[in-house]
Amino acid sequence: MGDHSSSFSDTTVDTISSQSNGDWYCVQPSRLRAAALWTSCRSAEALQFTLGNRWDDGFAILMYHRVAEDVPGVESPTMNVTPAQLRRQLSGLVALGYECWPLERLISGRRENRAIPSNVFAITFDDGFENNFVHAWPVLKELNLPATIFLATKYLDTERPFPFDDWSAAGSNSVPSNSWRALSTRQCEELLADGLISLGAHTHSHEKFLGRVADFRRDMRECVELLRSRLGIERPTFAFPYGYKSLELVEAAKQLGVSCALSTRARRVKPSECEFDWGRIWTESYDTPAMLAAKMCWYPKIADGGKLLVAAMAKVEQLARRGARTPFSQRENSNLVGACKETASP
Repeated sequence: MGDHSSSFSDTTVDTISSQSNGDWYCVQPSRLRAAALWTSCRSAEALQFTLGNRWDDGFAILMYHRVAEDVPGVESPTMNVTPAQLRRQLSGLVALGYECWPLERLISGRRENRAIPSNVFAITFDDGFENNFVHAWPVLKELNLPATIFLATKYLDTERPFPFDDWSAAGSNSVPSNSWRALSTRQCEELLADGLISLGAHTHSHEKFLGRVADFRRDMRECVELLRSRLGIERPTFAFPYGYKSLELVEAAKQLGVSCALSTRARRVKPSECEFDWGRIWTESYDTPAMLAAKMCWYPKIADGGKLLVAAMAKVEQLARRGARTPFSQRENSNLVGACKETASP
């Protein structure tokens, strides 16, 4: 969590380091930016309703975190969908023609160069909240949909909130403890025994490791060893905390024996992409099934248009703060018009 609280809208712009070292990082949240991209998602939803599925090659991986009920009178949990919202989103995707595969099946299919239908998606949960066991698992069992939970292993069996949890009510007596507490080893064993849920690595301490390759190796080694010794998991799947990654960190992850390395880069996975370069699509509490389908189907066009819209709105905000009335340049106007046309075209 932490920077994750910036939500789906903050990961749609993949900012690449100007030093060309392969680093990806999350930019700071902006209300205008969030509003622009929320509008883009609504536009995608309209295209989905009007024109139906327009699958590109490849597949999609969804990313969830917390699954907890809202408590009246308490600030809504961050990075959360309620159990009812989760059920509605996932059952709706199945009704729209999507098929859910385990992440491991996608990895083996990619390595064996087998065709993966473009209506396929996978479900992942980050961090390892106890509510994944209490609330998400029953929904997944009801719908018979596999999923992967990435564990920050340092916090298994603890009775305190994750240190990166930015929800103000985490740890308080005003909300159920399962809305913020980490999974226990016993719960993890029960999830694995059922066979529908797999568990992966999310580092041990859930820190930001850009520029700290040696620290990352030590932390990941502890995570991988704990998964092996305590839960019997060999060669686990892996997702970077916060989505922060670099070429050096990816190479270190490969050497530690994980089977993939996922980021928060919000794109469909292309058939040619290595499993250590896969991104994921954020989910939000307001996402309807059609909006999620639009993110998975129409996302490339909508994201490109959304980026230009975000840039334009950011300039408006900047000019307003300066009290300036400088109009957009001819090039900027042309870019915006082109983005609208491209986004609207099937």
